[in-house]
Amino acid sequence: MIFNWPFRDSSDGDKKITREDERRIVAQFKEWLPRILAVPEVQAMITFEQVINYLQSDHPPNSAANESVVIRQSHAKGQLLGLVFLDQNNQLICRPDGTPYGRQLLARQLDGKLQQNFGKSNFIFLKIEEKELSKYGLDLDVFEQFGELLRDLLKLTEVVPMMTYEDAIKYFVTDRPKDPRIRKGAILRKPHRQGHHVIQIFLDENNDPVCDSGGQPHGRQLVARELDYELQEYFGDKYLIIVE
Repeated sequence: MIFNWPFRDSSDGDKKITREDERRIVAQFKEWLPRILAVPEVQAMITFEQVINYLQSDHPPNSAANESVVIRQSHAKGQLLGLVFLDQNNQLICRPDGTPYGRQLLARQLDGKLQQNFGKSNFIFLKIEEKELSKYGLDLDVFEQFGELLRDLLKLTEVVPMMTYEDAIKYFVTDRPKDPRIRKGAILRKPHRQGHHVIQIFLDENNDPVCDSGGQPHGRQLVARELDYELQEYFGDKYLIIVE
């Protein structure tokens, strides 16, 4: 699930969103802010590329959504960014429990490209174009592709009742090694007699697992008796999710 996001802000002449839509979306965002997934730590700086990567990884599964918005608000610790998705009627897309898809980020500064895209506005409109997973050299038989490296991960020591999409994303944030080679993460699954064998690993820019000095890949594996609805939706009929 990887997407290419050509940038288009809300001032474009061919936009499909009105100023009235903007005001409504911002009002909804403020109302639902406590229910939107938040990255826990305050980041020193958020870049435009990071925003795009978050949108790629958070895109609603099995959805025809092809638009998103980034909303900026002032905060005592810097600037708060809200990343949400729109349906064909420019309504925020929510999960079955009513929680909006997307996330909120808090940073002390925004990089120059992100500031330039905001300009004098606090609202960015983005158009989505899907990109085929195979273009990244990651096809369905990923377990065979990573081969022996996966066997080097820690032994299966944990069986959890349920693994959620939020749990998976938080792991990539809170347990990310301080290794500059890391560019993205991968979540893999395969059937297990107790449920689902789930592996999370960190990848470099060439989609190869990033290993420590001993040659072992950074990551974890566990068995989950069940996957939550959202994680199942993201997997669909595939066995791999890329998180950038």
